[in-house]
Amino acid sequence: AMARGIKVVIIDSGLQSDDYVSFAATDNYVGGKLAAKRLCDVMGNKGKALMLRYAEGSASTMKREQGFLDGMKEYAPGIELVSTNQYGGVTAESAFQASQNLLTKFADVEGVFCPNESSTFGMLRALQTAGKAGTIKFVGFDASEPLIAALRKKEILGLTVQDPFKMGEIGVRTAVAAIRGEAVEKHIDTGVVMVTPETMDSAEIKDLLTPDFDKWLD
Repeated sequence: AMARGIKVVIIDSGLQSDDYVSFAATDNYVGGKLAAKRLCDVMGNKGKALMLRYAEGSASTMKREQGFLDGMKEYAPGIELVSTNQYGGVTAESAFQASQNLLTKFADVEGVFCPNESSTFGMLRALQTAGKAGTIKFVGFDASEPLIAALRKKEILGLTVQDPFKMGEIGVRTAVAAIRGEAVEKHIDTGVVMVTPETMDSAEIKDLLTPDFDKWLD
């Protein structure tokens, strides 16, 4: 497309190439580090934890996973990571099965991180099934109605949340600007925040978790 003079704008998940006009996305590495900081805090910087990865070849989640691993070393080197090489797969059902296997194998684990919505939901179901939801400290990534409900019940203690509406709006505006021949940024950070049970009802966070669709249509 670029070779034919078509303006290419990438939104959300990167490519193994920099042959595009602009890339608008979350800084996924920073998002992973935010998750690590939250998990360290709720675990009191000690104990055993694990990470369930998403899927091989997914650029965005791989950066989240690396950010998490680097963050754990930085914030709480005393926390033992008992498993970091297992994948949940691309569906919530496969993540559920992988989560059950991990929770059975590492019965004494005290903290868990998952890097996207489907892996977080699969792990949540496994924790609930095992009767450990709210006992094992759990931090996930992304927001959906079941995950927000679990956050309110403190079955999840933190969700790293992106701003998809901002991502979409910036992506479209950037594409239009590029078509008009205007200068655009090569990389645009669309933001990421840690949402906790304590902050989820603040005005700023509520707008992320339950956006006002009418506002975006005006």
